Amino acid sequence: MTKLTAGWWARRRWRVALAVAWTLFALYPDPTVLVRSIRNAWSPKIDPDTVREWARTLPRNPRAIEDAVLTRIAYAVPWETDGVPWTFPTPAEVMARGSGDCQGRAVVLASTFAALGMPYRLEASFDHIWVDYPGRKGTGIERSERAFVRRAPTERGWASRLNVPEINWAESWRMQRDYFWDAAPTWRIVVLILGWVVIWALPRFGLGRTALRSQAHPT
Repeated sequence: MTKLTAGWWARRRWRVALAVAWTLFALYPDPTVLVRSIRNAWSPKIDPDTVREWARTLPRNPRAIEDAVLTRIAYAVPWETDGVPWTFPTPAEVMARGSGDCQGRAVVLASTFAALGMPYRLEASFDHIWVDYPGRKGTGIERSERAFVRRAPTERGWASRLNVPEINWAESWRMQRDYFWDAAPTWRIVVLILGWVVIWALPRFGLGRTALRSQAHPT
């Protein structure tokens, strides 16, 4: 790190730290939601007991089962279901509210297959997660060529693929923008940006110079 870069960082690191803290608080007022989601994403919970009674009413055709899950679980992004930009729910949470994004639908579908003793495999790309099963013809974003991790019923965590997945960066950008930004409530975006503006403007009110002096001359 050059002296110029080091000097820039020394003058601004407290603002960067405040901006990061503010971003997390503005997006996740309850940080335990984010912690639980990260844990669930690392090891998705498949819960056959949650869907067992409902699964018994379904035909033993995997495509018909998938259609039934997509009909029962209406698509909704986390901004709509939880008031945050991203979550990774459990099957019980998704079934209770009757809506969820691709992650919620995937864990419910996988749980349904597990309850019926039918083979399946979770697959995930950088933008999407879905359930693969024998005879399924993946199309669009749900193709095995696009998966970078997979999880079979006998595996506790994700298994990485050895080959490089297929990625459409333009499509990925559009999906991420639609999911995280366009679906966000306007007032949350305004609050987030106002916080950044205030943090960046703090030195104009003398607070930044005070912070720098305290770093340069600690007691």
